[in-house]
Amino acid sequence: WMKDMKFDLDIIWVSDGRIVYIKKNFSRKSEEVVIPEFKADKVLEITAGLSDKYGFKAGDTLKIY
Repeated sequence: WMKDMKFDLDIIWVSDGRIVYIKKNFSRKSEEVVIPEFKADKVLEITAGLSDKYGFKAGDTLKIY
């Protein structure tokens, strides 16, 4: 549950600079707890739909500055 969140999200888990999992269009009203089976050292939350718009997928390299 994301209290006071105004929009849905795409949540991207990253490990060693590679995307390991993407939860797309995660509802801001959802009470689901998402725990991917992959380890991650970073999590990026972006506006829902942007991962499809930019073609992000598991295995892609992602630089976070």
